[in-house]
Amino acid sequence: MRLATLFIFLFLVKGCIQAQQMPQFSQVSMNRSLYNPAYLGYEDKTMITLGGRWQMIGFGNEPQSAFLNFERNIKIKAKPIYNPAMHISMPIPDDNRTQNSKFSQTFGGQLSSDKYGAFKSFQFAGLYAGHYKFTNSLKLSAGLKIGISNNGFDADKAQVLNVNNPEIEYQGGDTEYDEFTAEKSNTNILNLGLGMNIQFGDFFIGAAANQLTKNSIQFGRSTVNFNLTSHFFLMTGYNFQLTEEFKVLTTVVVKKMSPAPTSLEVSVIGNFGDVIFAGVNYHHKATAGVIVGFQVSPAFRIGYSFDASSNNIIQSSFGGHELVLNYRF
Repeated sequence: MRLATLFIFLFLVKGCIQAQQMPQFSQVSMNRSLYNPAYLGYEDKTMITLGGRWQMIGFGNEPQSAFLNFERNIKIKAKPIYNPAMHISMPIPDDNRTQNSKFSQTFGGQLSSDKYGAFKSFQFAGLYAGHYKFTNSLKLSAGLKIGISNNGFDADKAQVLNVNNPEIEYQGGDTEYDEFTAEKSNTNILNLGLGMNIQFGDFFIGAAANQLTKNSIQFGRSTVNFNLTSHFFLMTGYNFQLTEEFKVLTTVVVKKMSPAPTSLEVSVIGNFGDVIFAGVNYHHKATAGVIVGFQVSPAFRIGYSFDASSNNIIQSSFGGHELVLNYRF
């Protein structure tokens, strides 16, 4: 923009470079399908997960993200195999057991929202994952995510200064900015994501790509370009079974979105008797924090995480909070 400079919280500019365009969460090691649809259905349960994250508290208009996930495995009923020409003296039982098939599939849905400064995004997506079990230890999965993202800009939360004289309030005149805020600052964009994962015993490694279509497919009359770019994720980890009652899950996530620098996240979470879990997570040059949770019942789990900035923002921020509720049917 030539005549006006748009300042949307300079700390958020640096934060968004680190966090990239998609919502970021701390407890991703236990909610891996947020980044990779191939992880859908890995717990072989019908699940609903609700989570929210509030970060960089202390600045005002801080980034706030939330998600609602649903997933359900599709089971194949067994079909009795018999020869109708063979005479039998007993009736054929009504067998409703699930087939011991090497292939399984999971369907799901995802709602997510993300607000940072004057920008906001809301997305609805359908998810699908197919799993093929080669052996009891080796399983290959592939996933698909198709969604629509509504991206918007709230001019009331932006501070615009006159370049020639910053003390004078901006009163219009920059054609690009004026058009951006003249009821055209909201658009719907098709998002496509793909992912795959290999599970070998307690080891897993997966890769995913999101926002593959970028801005190429849009809906509505808006001419605003939100400059969406593709995000790439590499996730790997190992589940250490140290004792019968204690295991440790380690997870490493590498994220890349050009032109932002590569991002690295590491988490180590201990699980005590499948009742209590606690651990630490670290986002390189961004945040460090703790994760704690409790299995309230066999069906209901609650997790909480707190993270503090590990860079210069720590002088002005009170950290961030995240709460995740999970229910299994």
